[in-house]
Amino acid sequence: MKNSFINLLAEQYGIALNLQQQKSLFHKDGPGLVLAVPGAGKTTLLICRTAYLILVHNINPRNILSVTFSKASARDMSHRFQQLFKDITPQEVHFSTIHSFAYSVLRQFAVKQNIRYTFIEQEKQSMNKARLLKHIYREIHQDYLTEDKLEELSNAISYIKNMMISRSQIHTTAFEIDRLTEIYTQYENYKKNRFLIDFDDMLCLALDILQKNPSTLDRYRQQYPYIQVDEAQDTSKIQHEIIRLLAAPSNNLFMVADDDQSIYGFRGAFPEVLLRFREDYPTAKLFYLEQNYRSTQDIVHVSNRFISQNQHRYPKKLFTENPAHQPIEILSLQDEEDQLAYLTDELKHILPASTAAILYRNNLSAVPVLEMLDRCGIPFCIRDTKLHFFKHWVVQDILAFLDLSMNHFDLESFERIYYKMNRYVTKAAVDYVKSKHNKQSVFDSLIQFSGFPSYQKERMADLKKSFTELAAKTPLEALLFIENDLNYNDYLQINSKRLKYSYATLQMILSNLKRIASHTGSFIEFLERLHQLPGLMEASKQLRKNAVYLSTIHSAKGLEFDHVFIIDLVDGQFPTASSTAEQAAGNSTAMEEERRLFYVAMTRARSNLKLLSSSFYNGAPVKPSPFLKEVKGYISLGLQNKKGLNLRADSSPLWSHIVKPFSKKKTLPHPFFEGAAVHHASFGEGIIKEIRQDVLSVDFNKIGLRSLSLNLCIEKQLLTLIQSP
Repeated sequence: MKNSFINLLAEQYGIALNLQQQKSLFHKDGPGLVLAVPGAGKTTLLICRTAYLILVHNINPRNILSVTFSKASARDMSHRFQQLFKDITPQEVHFSTIHSFAYSVLRQFAVKQNIRYTFIEQEKQSMNKARLLKHIYREIHQDYLTEDKLEELSNAISYIKNMMISRSQIHTTAFEIDRLTEIYTQYENYKKNRFLIDFDDMLCLALDILQKNPSTLDRYRQQYPYIQVDEAQDTSKIQHEIIRLLAAPSNNLFMVADDDQSIYGFRGAFPEVLLRFREDYPTAKLFYLEQNYRSTQDIVHVSNRFISQNQHRYPKKLFTENPAHQPIEILSLQDEEDQLAYLTDELKHILPASTAAILYRNNLSAVPVLEMLDRCGIPFCIRDTKLHFFKHWVVQDILAFLDLSMNHFDLESFERIYYKMNRYVTKAAVDYVKSKHNKQSVFDSLIQFSGFPSYQKERMADLKKSFTELAAKTPLEALLFIENDLNYNDYLQINSKRLKYSYATLQMILSNLKRIASHTGSFIEFLERLHQLPGLMEASKQLRKNAVYLSTIHSAKGLEFDHVFIIDLVDGQFPTASSTAEQAAGNSTAMEEERRLFYVAMTRARSNLKLLSSSFYNGAPVKPSPFLKEVKGYISLGLQNKKGLNLRADSSPLWSHIVKPFSKKKTLPHPFFEGAAVHHASFGEGIIKEIRQDVLSVDFNKIGLRSLSLNLCIEKQLLTLIQSP
């Protein structure tokens, strides 16, 4: 019967399973774990096994529960099964997310108990999850919750539930949210008293129902004696507990996973359950799908060597029968502008555009890319359209500076930024300004405020002059002026830790703003561009058929492209600075997930993979990601093996062939020399200490030694020689 089914798949459905797939397919009873590498055909295996159980073992389709992590995966499995095997059963096979199954448990129980729950995840509801959290946060902190902090708080609550963390243990988590336990408690009590539920309550309540109602649990066990779990590495602790309860005591549990692709630890993914699968199920069978049907030999070889450096994993021998294509390319670029120029050049030659993807670790990396693609007329589709960048408080601060410069009567903008300029404006002075609001400008009121001594009034006069000057500048000049002359950068640096923000992230937001500003000629044009870009992002969702795909690596999991560009590969960004610090302190958990994330990114590529780094990032010198040095070694080793050589993996002569420096810009002609006195538009006067290609080291009188891009200083006319008298 087994061979007949394999022949049926090949002859009638055009599906040829390899020996590893066949071996796992024939597993019927008892616990089984399939470890499937990227591109191994795991979805094909699952739908074929479903057909095998129905056709060969006469199992009723209604007795098979197939669950997965995401709606997209559930839809894909259901669609592909119906396309291939709709003729074998008139009854619909149950493919769903674990959340969907949990909701069905909750719904049926609620009907019996005459309870009516209200779901609060919809944006249009008068009281939804976001509004409720904002309300509770403001009551506790007497402060407003920003959009990015709202997302952080929402993720923290989701993590607590998915990891089954008790309220008494919340304080032990790593979340930097003040009074999190108090917020969580108020949030849960409010919902419980009103029969409100959020997305993760479906899991919590379903588990509670199954644990406390043996008859209900037995009914589901009888209905689903066979359980299949796809993407098991993405499921959380509470989801695994629900599955464990349902599968017992027969434990006909068939899980398909790749522990090397577990990248959602921040929202409660619990890959540890895979590593201890045989401890939990002593009779379990382990199967391996190690053949990659997606990628070329070059990509498979390097990614396999790379991920094997993780310690907490199942060892695998990833291989492919696909031919070799071209080696992975590592490109060492000058700065983000060079990166954008390189991407533009490459994408113009890729047709159709939808065969290419640009992947990044941080959502903020999308902003300059999508802005550049739009200017160059290259269609794009962005996966994550809910970017908080345009609503971020730093962006809103900058807009307030600009608004106040154009309208000195703008009290709202003044109240937003007056304490962010280090000008010692007191609360009493602000109250006085508000009392005079309709009669005179905020600056004139400050100058007249009787509570200020004469020297402070002079400061206020200088401040008025500064804002008048600000209004006359170009957008880029204005942002540099705000950052340096109006001391906004100092405010960010001093307060980032108190505000629970990474200073590097705030710098990245400013850099993105400056990049957008550099392509606009007036404040109006700059403001219009900031208003236009979110709309372009939303509209891009309709352009999937012939558009370059932009996505975070997390959101690109499960997808594949002919051409993949992974950008912003600099130390501190990827891997993150926090994961590097934790590893140095002896905890490798976060770093291993960073490595898995990089592995997922590389294995999205079918044939062409390019890894992009730069010497400057956010205007400061940076080192390339340490992952690139590893990849370089594996590329070198692969090339040597092809030639039959046995050289060291880090053989430096090959490096020049693999790492390709790219720059549209050669160093521009300039009058500068070491020892010259110069004046910078933002940093003031200083002495040039060193000129090394495009890197200019200047010792400024006010701020000390800074490294600058020489080309940028020339192009933007930021630097001038001070002529000797």
